[in-house]
This record gives sequence, C-alpha cells and structure tokens, in this order.
Amino acid sequence: MGYLKSIGTTFIYIGLFLALITFLPGLPPHAQFVEYNISPPQQFLIDALKSNNRLDHAEILFEGKLKGPESFASYNGELFTTLHGGDVVKIIGHHIVPVAKFGRPCDGVWMEKECGRPLGLQFDENGKLYVADTYNGIFKVDVVTGNYDMVVDISKPIEGTLPILVNSVDIAKNGDIYWTDSSRDFTLQDGVYTCLANPSGRLIKYDSLTKRNIVLVANLGFANGVKLSKDESFVVVAETMTSRLLKFHLKGDKAGTAELFIQGLPGLPDNIHTDGGDGFLVSLVVTADADHPILVHSLAPHPYIRKMLARFLYLLEAPFKLIEDIYPNYYTKRTVHWIGHFESLKFLHHESVVVLRIGFDGKIIDVLYTNDGKISGISSAYIFKDHLYLGSPYNEYLARVPLSRAFPAMKMESKNVVSDNVVERQDAKNAPKSTEDSKLSSSAATPVSSGTPKPKPGPSITKPKQAPSQQQAKVTPPTRQQKPVTASPTNQQQQPVTTAAPTRQQQPTSTVSPPRQQQPVTVTPPKRQEQQQQQQATANPTKAEKEMMPESVKVVPAPQPAQPSPILHKTSVEGGSEHRERIKPGTAQKPNVGQQATLRPSPQPVPTKQSTTHPPQAATENPSKAQKQSPQPVPVTGRNN
Repeated sequence: MGYLKSIGTTFIYIGLFLALITFLPGLPPHAQFVEYNISPPQQFLIDALKSNNRLDHAEILFEGKLKGPESFASYNGELFTTLHGGDVVKIIGHHIVPVAKFGRPCDGVWMEKECGRPLGLQFDENGKLYVADTYNGIFKVDVVTGNYDMVVDISKPIEGTLPILVNSVDIAKNGDIYWTDSSRDFTLQDGVYTCLANPSGRLIKYDSLTKRNIVLVANLGFANGVKLSKDESFVVVAETMTSRLLKFHLKGDKAGTAELFIQGLPGLPDNIHTDGGDGFLVSLVVTADADHPILVHSLAPHPYIRKMLARFLYLLEAPFKLIEDIYPNYYTKRTVHWIGHFESLKFLHHESVVVLRIGFDGKIIDVLYTNDGKISGISSAYIFKDHLYLGSPYNEYLARVPLSRAFPAMKMESKNVVSDNVVERQDAKNAPKSTEDSKLSSSAATPVSSGTPKPKPGPSITKPKQAPSQQQAKVTPPTRQQKPVTASPTNQQQQPVTTAAPTRQQQPTSTVSPPRQQQPVTVTPPKRQEQQQQQQATANPTKAEKEMMPESVKVVPAPQPAQPSPILHKTSVEGGSEHRERIKPGTAQKPNVGQQATLRPSPQPVPTKQSTTHPPQAATENPSKAQKQSPQPVPVTGRNN
C-alpha cells in the first residue's frame, strides 16, 4: 500500500511541476502558443504511394565524405550543393570541390552557429550564385574565384523584426530575391522549438533597385522552400509544419494576394525545385500515413501541451548553456546541439521517401516513393543531366536515381540536360573524319570537267569550292619534252595525274581517237550536265580554243581490267611522233635525250588538251543515247612515278 502511495505522490508532484512551468508567466522560450489546425493528408496521395517504388535501389555517392547536402543548384554543367560545416561545394564527377565558406572553421556540426550553415542556393541570369546562410545572411558568390559579397544583412530588422532563420532563396530575372525566414523566434540550433510554437515564418522580397526587404506573407508554418513560376507570375512557398504550399501572386488581377496552392500533403514539405517545365518537384523530408502520424500535427490543437514541452526542454537545456557561456567546452556544445536541433527528432521519423511532382495549377502530376530503407530524410529532388539527385539535411551521403526510372513519362526539358546534349552534338559534328570516311566521301563525289588549265609545276589537287559532288581536276601544263594530256581522278582519292596511252601489252579501258589536227577536246557529262558544261565552255572561249575546235571523238568501250602492276616504258620524241619501248622490270636503263619514263603509255598520239567528267564504268556499263550518237572518251587512270 505504501508503494502505491509513493507512486501516486510522484505523479502529483510531476503534474504540479509541469503545471507550474506551463502557466507561470515570463518563463522562456518567448513564443506564441495558440490553437490551430492542420488539414489531414489527402487519402488519394496515401493510396498512390502503395503502388510506387521508383525510388528504390538509389545509388549512394560520397558516403561518409560529406554531411547534409541540403539543396542543389546547377550552372554551366556543374552541380552545386550546401553542406554542414558552412561549405558550398560543387560536384565534378567523383570529386567534391570547395567553392566558398562564410563562417569560421569548426571541429564538428555541434559548432553550427560558429561555422555557418548554408541552406538554399540559386543562380541568377549572369551566373552569380546566391546562397542563404541561416546564421550569416544572404551572399552573392563568384563560383570561379570564390569571392562573395553580402546582399542581405540579417543583423538589421525587417519591418521591426530580425530575421532569425534564413532558409531558401530564388532569383527573378530582374535581380529581385525571394527568400524565406522560417522563424522569428528560434534559430536552426533550436529548431525543435519551432515545431512546438505557433507559425511565425515569413516570405520576403529583396528589391534589387531600392535595396530594401519587403515582407510579402507573415505567420507561415516554418516557411521553407521557395520557387518562382516559369513566367514569374507567382511564387510558391512551402509551409513545412502545416504540410501545405502557399501561392503568392506577383502579376495579374490577384497581384499582392496569397492563396493556398495545395494542402493535405502526406508529410512535411521542404525544398522546391523545377521539374524542367511548368511544374515543381517538392520533397517531403518527413512522411506520414495512418500508421505513422506526425507528432507536430497531433499537438497543433493543444497549445498548453506544446507550451509545456517547449518550456521543459528549455529548462533542460538552460544549465548547459550557462556552463557554455562561462566555460566553453566540447561536452556542453554537443549537449546543447542534441537537445534543440532537428536531428534529435530523427528517431520519430518514418523511414520512407516521398517526392511530389506538382503542376502549374497546383494539381498532383506524379508521386515517387520508396520505403526500402536505403535512403531517408530527403529534403531536395533536383534534376541534373540524366539523374534525379536527392539531398538531405542529415544524411552523410548523396543519392540519385536515373531520371528515366524516376519519371519515365517526363520529357527531359531541363536546362543543364539540353545544354549538355547540344554540346555533345556539336562536338560530334566537328570531329575529324577518319581516313576511310574521307575516302568514301571522295568516291561518292561526281567529278566535272575543268576549264582552262593554269600553269603549275606539277599535278595538284584543287579543294572544292562548291558542293562535295562538284570537284574540279586540274590538268598538268605542257612542257617542251611532254605534251599536256588528260588527268582523271584515280579510284577513290580523285588525284589528277599525267598519263599516256596504254601499250599493246596492257588492255586499256578505252581508246580515244583524236581528230586530224590534234585539237583539244572537252568531254562533257551526259544529258543535263552535258548541256550545262557546253554552255560554260562555249560562253567565254579562250584564244586557243577558238583556233582549234574538235571534230569527232570515238569511244571504244572495254571491260575494266584488274589493277596491273606499274610497268615503266621509255618514250622518245622524234619529229613530232612518239616511239615507246618497254622496259622489263629489273632492267636498269637510262633514258636518252628527249626520253621520259611514264606509266601506262599508249602508242597513239595524245591530244594537247583534254578533260574528263566521269569514271570509266559510266561509259562501259550503260551508255546513254547521247553517247551512242556522239561518242565520248572515257578517262584513263594512272599514277605518276
């Protein structure tokens, strides 16, 4: 009986103590505790989670090498994030590269106030990075040099109240900054108190012209993520503790007014990012369902219980803060951090992840879910290249899933994806062609007849000035010992060479019978090309062409032989006629005066000027009607020795 009496007496004393700290005026923390209600989670969202596991088996990156990648931003193909310890870093492949730091160096996360804690970040149109550090203010950072300037000084009150918990930021095209102050009463170090006290967050606009901060909406339930619409007609802000999103109109008939965007979310919304189009991606850092309700929502209608718990935690924390002020040490810092920080409530969270895709009109488009236990506490879902990156204020890793698996029906319209693909296509377009490709493209080109040859010391290849199908071959000019002959492209390289007619031992592809006066002959392509080339050749004839005009051309088609090995011949010029004698391979013989070593000689005289337009097979395989009536020569191929 005495045992039961002692237990009852203990409960009475505890009740009196709790009643005293609840109703005794003047006790900290100094915040407002008034009854308010929160809409319950929408049932259709809870049902949608059961059949969705697209976030399962997420890839884990940098495990143990970083802590708290809270939010993301990207620019010029690089991904940036913020970490515990006050660092802003960029992710390049498998490396973490420091960019900037606003606080002083520290020994651990329990020194968060001294180290600084950057949360939200966003790039402007000029590539400057704006970062919201919850303990130091908002800074504009040059990501190349690491230099930064303070834009918003939180030591100055805004409309009579100091900003205490700077959180997220977004930048308009005109340079205005929309940012959130999550609480006017508590810092991030005492985040647990913000869950118990009444909403006091604010949505604030920084006017880039007047350099002034204007409060747009006040008394928000832990104002968190903020994002402008694509056309900047409104801005959306997340109220974490009330599980809803608010919409503030910037243009139109409703400009300057706020309304609900969506409510009854199955968890606590955190950061907001674009989905690459007109919609938004919203991450729920804490999830809820019928079996796992959120404690904050259950306590919202009970202000005295919330007040009692807040004062009890403060009295528990007060002696350690007093010792820390008198004698700073490692143990008191860690104790104060553990009592008041959000991380102390992690054991109450359900280990599941929910990411919502919300349209321009505030309707749910898609839901991502996982409860495999591999990831938890996700505060950001950000599309970068071909992955969906998942950040968290607590985790010591970075997670991602393929975008094709996360949103299989979504068109990849993100700016970091389009720009990278354009770069890849441009690189592929400018890549040098291989030797085989160049040969194929050369063989596909159709040669055309050249005009009047220009004097040059030897055969050369002229670069095409028109389309690849219209390349010109230049003819080697005549010398005293050698008369100009026809040059034709060889095989696939289309290099002009100087050749003579074939000998009796070699079957030529064609035999050209020149006219009586050995006048230059211009052979033109058949049909339409023949008419065009004849007009060009006869429009402005040279003096030599006027004096010597062709009379007839005889084409004797012959089957194309196999590629013979080169045989040297000796050519002598005597009295205007040519005498050739075959030189057997391996026989050394010096040419006499007036002799020249050539390839594939011909016993017939060679015309002084001649050009070709098409390969030999065109004449032998299917001669056209025009060719039968007016035979045309087929070019003789060869190589210079």
